[in-house]
Amino acid sequence: MRPLIAALFMGCLAISWPSRAEPLTDAVRVMALNMYHEARGEGLRGMVAVGWVVLNRMADPAYPDTVREVVYQGCQFSWVCDRRSDRPRDARAWRRAVQLAAALLRERVPDPTRGALWYHASRIKRPNLGSPVTTVARIGRHVFYGRAGRPNPPLVVASR
Repeated sequence: MRPLIAALFMGCLAISWPSRAEPLTDAVRVMALNMYHEARGEGLRGMVAVGWVVLNRMADPAYPDTVREVVYQGCQFSWVCDRRSDRPRDARAWRRAVQLAAALLRERVPDPTRGALWYHASRIKRPNLGSPVTTVARIGRHVFYGRAGRPNPPLVVASR
């Protein structure tokens, strides 16, 4: 089993940190920022799930096809438009986000969201997602949605 996949299912992280000499690509940095701000408290699976929503949108013709364009498309992700600093303050969570983002963009880690294009915090009871959707996963404190009519039954995954 690949290291990240094994780490996700065994609850530990077994991938290497990019060296200081190896600059972060824009895609890795933006993906890591999104995973950090949206799910840093959700554990590995929660961060990977948020990353997969970006990848799923990139593959969908209704969305842009780069990480940067998907993440910064309007206010799709709350941290983009909250008028607060986007600079990560939790060094450990930031390192984890960078590791996961690099692995997600380098390897094809299984999608725990089953193709989700949208999600929200579970504390929000009536989200306005605009189009007919179906719940495809609950991971940590987030609920993930795909287009209505998908054949996949909901998947429930613990966040840690």
